[in-house]
This record gives sequence, structure tokens and C-alpha cells, in this order.
Amino acid sequence: MIRLMGALLTAGGGAFLGFAAAGRLTRRARVLRQLAGALEQMDREISFRLTPMPQVMERLGVEYPPPVGVLFSHCCLGFDELGGRSLAEIWRTALTESDLDLEDREIAVLDELGEVLGRFEESGLRTALARAAEELSQAAELARMEAEKRGRMYRVLGLAVGGLLVILLL
Repeated sequence: MIRLMGALLTAGGGAFLGFAAAGRLTRRARVLRQLAGALEQMDREISFRLTPMPQVMERLGVEYPPPVGVLFSHCCLGFDELGGRSLAEIWRTALTESDLDLEDREIAVLDELGEVLGRFEESGLRTALARAAEELSQAAELARMEAEKRGRMYRVLGLAVGGLLVILLL
């Protein structure tokens, strides 16, 4: 009975690792889509409604689920320090504090956007937001395709490795 439980736990552990790896890929694609949507919404808020940046950040922090909402909430909290720190520094700090789980290129796109957030007039900001949203949308589509291909492989490999370990240990 103990051997059977050990075999089930071993096989389940391998399956869990495979499904967790596939889940990370799916999560990354979802976060990228949400970030692109948030940046598009930020563009609309700034250009059409003329909403001030602190209110935009607060609204996005509430409307989007974690970790995207956490990014904007951290920015919102950082507005209290705006005299001593620039908006780019607040944005960069929020990026590091948020668990976005993105690749270096995607973080660089968001970091470049932070440099523009507090400095330029509306047209420059809108251009930067549109460019960042487009790049993140493309990255989201690539991440979705990768999650479909590699996610299946990770799940099957997790199950196979768990089964192989059971066979080797019995």
C-alpha cells in the first residue's frame, strides 16, 4: 500500500511540474495581453477624457487583476514621492516590485515607456503608449503560440517523467 501511494505521489509530482511549467507560459501570455490593454486604455483616458496621470494609474490599478493591477497600484502609491523622484523612477520601481514574470525585451519596452510618462506632451506620450501597446500585443501573440506548443509538451513530459520514475523505482 505504501509503495502504491509512493508511486502515485511520484507520478503526481512529475505531472504537477509539467502542468506548472505550462501554466507559467499561459500566465505570461495573459499578463502581456492585459498590459497591452491597460496601455491602450491609458492612451484613451489621457487623450479623450484628459484624465490626470494619478487618476489613470489609480483606475487601472483597480480595474486590472494582479499582477498588472499591482503595477499601476504601486505607481499610484509612488505619486506621493513625486517631488523627490521622477515619474520614470517611480515606474521603474513599480516594475521591479510587481511580479510580472516577463522577458527582458518586454521589461525594456515598459522601462522605455516609463522614461516618456512624465516628460513629454500628450502627442509624444500617445505615440509612446501606442508603440508599447503594439509591441506588447505582438509579444502576447507569440507567447500564446508558444504556450500552445510548449505547454502541451511540458504537460506530456511531466506525466512521462513521473511515470518513468515510478517504473524505475518499483
